[in-house]
Amino acid sequence: MKLATSIAALLVFGISTAAFAAYPISTVDRVDLLDIAAQKDAKITGVHNPTPQAGGEDVGSAANIPALPYTDSGNTCSYLDDYDEVCPFSGSTAGDAVYQYTPGSNVSVDISLCNSGYDTKVFVYENAATPGLPYACNDDACGSDGFRSELVGVSMTAGNTYYIVVDGYLGACGDYELSVTENVPCIVDCPPGALAEGEVDCFEGYDDLYNAGCNATPNSFTNIPCDPAGGGVTVCGTYGGYFHPQSGFNYRDTDWYHLDPAANTGGTVWCVTGEYETLSGYLDASLGCGAPVFIDALVHGGCVTQCYNLPAGDLWLFVGTSAFGVDAGACGGAYTMTLDGYNCPPVSVEPATWGKVKSDFR
Repeated sequence: MKLATSIAALLVFGISTAAFAAYPISTVDRVDLLDIAAQKDAKITGVHNPTPQAGGEDVGSAANIPALPYTDSGNTCSYLDDYDEVCPFSGSTAGDAVYQYTPGSNVSVDISLCNSGYDTKVFVYENAATPGLPYACNDDACGSDGFRSELVGVSMTAGNTYYIVVDGYLGACGDYELSVTENVPCIVDCPPGALAEGEVDCFEGYDDLYNAGCNATPNSFTNIPCDPAGGGVTVCGTYGGYFHPQSGFNYRDTDWYHLDPAANTGGTVWCVTGEYETLSGYLDASLGCGAPVFIDALVHGGCVTQCYNLPAGDLWLFVGTSAFGVDAGACGGAYTMTLDGYNCPPVSVEPATWGKVKSDFR
């Protein structure tokens, strides 16, 4: 289920929920690095009001992280440009601040610059700063415009020293907020009695045609049956990201569902919870696949439940990861979605007289 390039751009550029409806969904779910770079270049302003340095200038003077959780803030505009890594953008001339952490036991950590004030980049070296060989690296993952950096689930081995470099895209600098916390895996279980999506887990080179919505030819959707008893409907699905060698692009498995307008008559509440950072939203199915747009959509974190009060009518529901390829999360990640108030319409009963009953059996 390939969501479109325009939605990829919305994620990268941090378009607000209200603005999703103004951007059509195309038919290719990929990240166009040249387009993203052009947009990023246009947004670089740099905040040249340096505050006292917090992190170290280089690995030799790295600020020590004594324990987790850890937060610190500073401004990179007074730092020198000591390091740069491709993840996936190169050519940074921005100043960078350096922190170090030596765990006492094996640990998985999350490293976030999401609340920073400029277009950041973050990467990690293990034991030494070896150019071209970062242990982990990210440029765009979060923030109000999608240009802040985050690394999730970085495995660190006891006794090794890890250098965390706070960098910027091209020459961008400014105020940053660094957060390093222990990663707590999100696990979403499928409750008993739930409906199964029915799709196989994606994989490298996967050709996604199952409930691929407007991005499949022919278009394909999973119809969600209404609830005859009025107790709600729960669906369990899987998603994740993968690489497609034939095209050379990263993709993500996305799922499109169709609601019966006869059952969606108002008052339906739709909630989605996923193991990964998730993009969920709904579209007006009556408009068809010519230029589909979200009526409402939101990116929400792993194990964070996002609910929508759905309007009455003919709707498509969309669930996918917010990122692409390995950054999205491994194929087979689980999510659940519930629909309350999505009840089957009452069965009409034709009024009958005794005369009509007798005539029907003559």
